[in-house]
Order: sequence, then structure tokens, then C-alpha cells
Amino acid sequence: MRSAGLLSISSVSNLVRAVITAKLLALTLGPSLTGVLAQILNFSALLFQIIPLGLTTGVSKLVAEAPDQRTRVGAVLGTASAVSLVSALACSILLAPFSSRISVLLTGSSQYTLPVVLVLISLPLYNLAGVLSYVVQGFSDIRRLTIANVATAVASTAVLIPATIAFGLTGAMGAVVVASVFQSAFFAIAIWRTYVAKGWPLSSIHISGSTAKALLRYGGVLLVAGVGAWGSLLLVRTVGIRTLGGFQNGIYQVVNGVSAQYMAVFIGWMAAYVFPRVVAEHDRAHLQSLLNSVLRANLLIMGPGLAVTVALRELVVRLLYSSAFVTAAPILPIQVLGDYARVIGWSFGICLFAQGKTRAYLLAMLTQDLLWIAISTGTLRSLGIAAIAMGYSLSSLAWPVLMYWMVRHWFGVRISREGALLSALGLAAIVGAIVFPGLPGLLFAGAIPAGIYLVRRRRLRSVQRS
Repeated sequence: MRSAGLLSISSVSNLVRAVITAKLLALTLGPSLTGVLAQILNFSALLFQIIPLGLTTGVSKLVAEAPDQRTRVGAVLGTASAVSLVSALACSILLAPFSSRISVLLTGSSQYTLPVVLVLISLPLYNLAGVLSYVVQGFSDIRRLTIANVATAVASTAVLIPATIAFGLTGAMGAVVVASVFQSAFFAIAIWRTYVAKGWPLSSIHISGSTAKALLRYGGVLLVAGVGAWGSLLLVRTVGIRTLGGFQNGIYQVVNGVSAQYMAVFIGWMAAYVFPRVVAEHDRAHLQSLLNSVLRANLLIMGPGLAVTVALRELVVRLLYSSAFVTAAPILPIQVLGDYARVIGWSFGICLFAQGKTRAYLLAMLTQDLLWIAISTGTLRSLGIAAIAMGYSLSSLAWPVLMYWMVRHWFGVRISREGALLSALGLAAIVGAIVFPGLPGLLFAGAIPAGIYLVRRRRLRSVQRS
């Protein structure tokens, strides 16, 4: 319970940061420049799928498997940190001469060369910070993870606000560089404090060839999966901006931005709390119980929020962005349905990578990416910018089907009767909120926690009778 509370603090701080950022950029830049900024940041996100060489969840997995083995953890930390810095520096140096061409490719204009350069400057420290954060997650050190995340959110927001107001788009990208310094420093402090608490000397941190091979073996899968995910987003949005213009791309940024904010809460919870426990679980009966518990928790965490988002979609757009983006409101429910499918799929699919079925994990990821590209680009001219959300949502339907089938096949895990019922109830609640927007739709948001409460009461009664 304490860990969940700390994670909620971290999630809230990141959510507040995201809300402030979105609102500030919307009011300061407007739809067109917001679309340009989104393109640059999506490009940055794509790079961050390549330059870590997959040293993300694999780092957490190796630490979680042996969190008390000083030599092994030191090898993971030292090797991953060195690789992350070298790969990011190499990427920045190689791409810097082509900044103007990258600006033209992303936005159709060379006037955004400086923001592209600033993104490249931020890469090394952000890459290092990512590795350090996954080490902390592998320790399941929720308290230090929360402190580092909250400190990063507060410090980066404090820099972003005056920089964006004073210098617009360039100031916002300059704040990204400063934030990379803060984030790497805060996570380095978290690692140092963990070592002090364990009584480990920092001299135990070292580079290991065998560890590098293990990391890169996992990393290769994550690298391909990450490139597929962000590459598909960048591709469909680049086609969108060239077909429909920058304004419409800015409208979709609202849809994608709102989705990214609440999905970040979900991903943070799964990575920091759930993943290390799934890695450590080797008994199939216990694994089934754990994954069904994860499903119920995810439905409780995400279901009501998704229903509220679609019920108050126009208000959400106005509050988080501005009235200039209000045409994004009808598109938002389409994206939410896809996100709900991913929540259910990830509730079971998280054990594919955690338990070593990396090829299956990659298959599910790439299947969704290819379907998204095909559906979105094929319907963009007829459906407009809503085609991107439509493609995302329809392609995401493959997730729960593929993930659950593979987990059942390899691990014998079956969804519980209560889990299936609550999943259907959650979908019904979201659809109800879509059909009946506004205050009537809010009533549907309470259906999921009420259903979980009733299921729990029924289980307790059965236990008491037996």
C-alpha cells in the first residue's frame, strides 16, 4: 500500500508537469507550432528508442533477478551507463551536421534547425538518466524512484515556464536540455543513496563484457520494438502533416498528448511495481494469480480515468490546451478505446518479456505497428486527422488477443471469471461515457470501482461460508 501511495505521488507530479506543459505550449505556441514541436519531440522519442540500444527494461530485469548481488548489479550499472553515454554522444555528433535537413524532413522548413540541435544536445544525459532510472526500478526502490521523479518534474517545470514565455519554441527546447541535466543528476543521487544504504562501495561499479552481451541480447528486442512503436507514430504523423497540414497535426497532438499523459501513469506503475515482481515469480499458479491481480488493479487505476476523459472530452481539451484545439474532442474517444485495449493486453503481456519470451513480445509490438501504419495512411484522405486515432485504436485490438493467447499457451495463465467480467464492464463504462457525454457520462466512471468492490465482497462471503 505504501509503495502504491508513493507511485501515485510520482504519477501525480508527472501528470501535473505534463498538464502545465501542454497548457503553456498551447497558449504560447498555438496549434501550428504545437504540431511542429510535436514533430521534433517525436523525432527525439524515436532517437531514444535507438540510442539506448534497448538498455531499458533489460537493465531492470537483470537487476531485479539479483538485487542483492553487488558484483552483478555493479556490472549492470557500469556497463549500461557507459554504453548509454557513448551511443548518445555518437548519435549527437553524427546527426548535428544534418540538423537543417532534419528540420525540413520533419516540418517542411529549415527555420527549426536550432530546436533540432537542442534536442541532439540533450540526448547523452537523458540517455544516462534512463539507464539509472531502470536500475532503481530493478531494486523496486519506490521511495527513491518517487523522489527522483518528483524532483525532476518540479525542477524542469520551473525552467520550462519562463523559457517558453520568453523565447517560445526555442526556449521550450532549451528547457529540455536543462531538464536532462536535472534528471540525470537526481537519478545519480538515487543510485548513490541506494549504494550507501546497502553498504556497497561505488568502486564495485564496473564494465563487464559478459553483462554487455546479456544487455544487448535483451536490448536488441527492445530496440526493434521501440523503433517500430515510435517510428510508426512519426511516420503516420509525417504523412499527416504533409497531407493535411501543420494545423491538423497540431490537433492530433492534443489527442496523442492527453493519451500520453494518462498512459504514462500506467506505464510507470507497470515498470516500477509490477515488472520486478513478475520477473521474480517462477511458480505458474502464483503467476496466474499475480497477473489476474494486476488486471484488476489496472482496471481500477485506468478504467474510471478513461471514462471520465471521454465523458468530459471537450472540457479536458479546453482545460489542458485551449479552445483553439476543441476540434480534437470528438477524436479523443477513438484513441481512448485503443488505450483501453492496450491496458488489458499489457496486464498479461508484461510477463512475455519478464519471463524470457522476447520474440513473442516483439511479434505483438510489430503487429500493432504495421496495422496502425496501414489503416492510418490508407484512410487519411477520407477520414482526415481522425484516421490516425482510428488506425491506432483498431490496431490496438490485436494486443489483448495476441498477448493473452501467448501467455496462456506458454505459461498456462487463464483470465479469471471476475477479470473477464470486469474487463467487459470497463469497456461498457467507456462506451456509455462516449454515448452520454457530460455529467451523465460521469456516472459510468463509477461502474468499474463499484464492480470491483462487489466482486471482492462476493469473494469474502464465499471464503467465510467455506
